[in-house]
Amino acid sequence: MRVLVSFAGGRGHLLPQLPLARALRDAGHRLALSGAPRAVEGEAVYGLFERVLPDPGPAPEQPDGGTGTLERLGLDHERAVVGRWYAGALAERRAAAVTSAVDDWGPDLVVCDEMDFGAVVAAESAGVPGVAVGVIATGALADAAHVGPRWSALREAHGLAPDPGLDRVRGALQVRPFPVALEPIGVDLLGAAPVVRVRPEPPPPEPAHPAVAWLRGAAGVGEPAVHVTLGTIFNTESGDLFARLLAGLAALPVRVLATVGADVDPARLGVTPSARLRVERYVPQDQVLPHVALSVSHGGSGSVVGALAHGVPVLLAPMGADQELNAARVEALGVGAVVDALTATADDVRRAARALLDDPALRTAAGAIAEQVAALPPAASVVPRLESLVG
Repeated sequence: MRVLVSFAGGRGHLLPQLPLARALRDAGHRLALSGAPRAVEGEAVYGLFERVLPDPGPAPEQPDGGTGTLERLGLDHERAVVGRWYAGALAERRAAAVTSAVDDWGPDLVVCDEMDFGAVVAAESAGVPGVAVGVIATGALADAAHVGPRWSALREAHGLAPDPGLDRVRGALQVRPFPVALEPIGVDLLGAAPVVRVRPEPPPPEPAHPAVAWLRGAAGVGEPAVHVTLGTIFNTESGDLFARLLAGLAALPVRVLATVGADVDPARLGVTPSARLRVERYVPQDQVLPHVALSVSHGGSGSVVGALAHGVPVLLAPMGADQELNAARVEALGVGAVVDALTATADDVRRAARALLDDPALRTAAGAIAEQVAALPPAASVVPRLESLVG
């Protein structure tokens, strides 16, 4: 079976699909990848994809190494972006790119991220089964009010029958690598496709990063270890947030590893590394999280799910996208706390982090989520169902 893996956003929209891609490869199926050029760079080294087909869209702006300007966006704005961009302009481009990939490579199945509306339409137009993999932990970012009109226009442009109920918006199957606890009660996941859940799985092991040994050393001197990240997109839109987070943590007896991302120059953060602070562009998350007592982040789905899968409480400073939704679930589940990304002072961060580190109930609650994650089946369990879609 030939499978085209497609994603509409950055690496955060690709990474949740890779465990399923590995499972398909291990079952003897052949894979190709379609997505944003910068995000697909280097993916062939995993040995997963025979073909890498970059989206022929405009080249992204080159990062300048800074952290940009932090703005308050809000959930209404982000849902409008999902409609206008992901289900609108980007969906049109992705539909063209995936149609070209289908014509070129001839897949039997298209697997895409849940925000890749164009890939779903292209697959249906070609008569190829489509499967949507969840990348939004709460499942609550895309809503019918914003997606519906764009979805209708996209289908009409490709000669497909109307779908006013958005029944086909997730293809033939939804695969969600998240525990149900992270979804608000009664959430509308969109689409009539059945939902199967799998556990989120780490990427293949990488060589141990030297920062991990430094972080582990905190236990030997009685210092809790803390990880700080603002992801790989919002890190370049975070203003002085890194500096405020790190200043607040510096006032505590903790050892802090901050990972700022490939596009941010650590020298431009305005902080000074010390015996208790180390700043790196990248350290594999799965190497860091087993050794920390607290994860401080922007609240992206990958960061939150990664921490909770290891039973680690979280301190969140949401900036946009689905982060506000994740923050609300974190507070409702009692597995962390939230500070205002725009207004939180270093002292606010210090007090919030201190409270989290001192409260064993939070660690217990996070551990309960970790148990739910561990109880989910592996991605490989879905492969027979995908094979049955092809027949």
